[in-house]
Amino acid sequence: MNKAPLRLVFMGCPLFAVPALEKLSQDPAFKVVAVYCMPDRPKGRGKKPSPTPVKIFAEAHGLPVFSPSTFRNAPEEIERLRSFAPDFLVVAAYGLILPQALLDLPGLAPVNLHASILPAYRGPAPIHQAILDGLTETGNSIMLMSKGMDEGDILATKTTPVSPEEDFAALHDRLSLMGADLLVDTLKKFAAGSITPQPQNHAAATYTRKITPDMARIDWNEPATKIINLVRAMSPAPGAWFEDAGERIKVFQAVPADRVTAEPGTVLEQQPGNGILVACGAGSSLRLLELQRAGKSRLSCREFLCGCTLKSTSLGSNDKT
Repeated sequence: MNKAPLRLVFMGCPLFAVPALEKLSQDPAFKVVAVYCMPDRPKGRGKKPSPTPVKIFAEAHGLPVFSPSTFRNAPEEIERLRSFAPDFLVVAAYGLILPQALLDLPGLAPVNLHASILPAYRGPAPIHQAILDGLTETGNSIMLMSKGMDEGDILATKTTPVSPEEDFAALHDRLSLMGADLLVDTLKKFAAGSITPQPQNHAAATYTRKITPDMARIDWNEPATKIINLVRAMSPAPGAWFEDAGERIKVFQAVPADRVTAEPGTVLEQQPGNGILVACGAGSSLRLLELQRAGKSRLSCREFLCGCTLKSTSLGSNDKT
């Protein structure tokens, strides 16, 4: 006699969470009984309310979707979720704080997929921060949820190398697919009783913060390697940027160049075939290979220089103060 599938309530919003929901909804070992997303948010120039990628997937596949704005002081939302009688509450980049009453509902466990090897990089931007810090390895963690942010016991981890050329978009997509596979495997093993949760070393924890456009501003006093990591981490959004004669220019690809003796921010060359050579801190330099003017499309350096050149001979220190 076949076992009844495990009942899941899935909570997530961004594109990162979609492969996990897709895998779970297609696996006969599970039954996704409800999907929770953040409410539609205004986007674009017209500020039209737009659904999250998870909501779009769920509705396209006939999964019931709910979008409460909060669970705090909302007993009716707790009761509605209780009515689904979930075995697992599965969370992947959801965005709402879940009260303890909600975490206590699933018959087996509340489980979270997080894109770092915990306890490193707790918080909202683990992939960005891994690239900013120049990590050569990162990964995913599956943990039991607790009241503290990303502090729950670990059920499983899986690491992956990070190449020096990999930007946020590429690493995000790989971790998203890897995380979906890890999540499915971990839930099955936990339900079978073959996983022993392991406490995190809280003393070794590091934290990330939400990425803002101000954090993406290039400081030419930094070494070229650090600036290149910033470019990688902020591509495609919000995009690393600098100002040229008052215009904001975004950078989506840059590579290291030779050592130079010049003030940081000095524009040393502008050649369509070689990129734009800029002096950086510690005697280093880099070449800008893909750029975007305000309100324009992303262009290769060759295309960019066919239409214009940088006006400034020095881009300055771009101090963040």
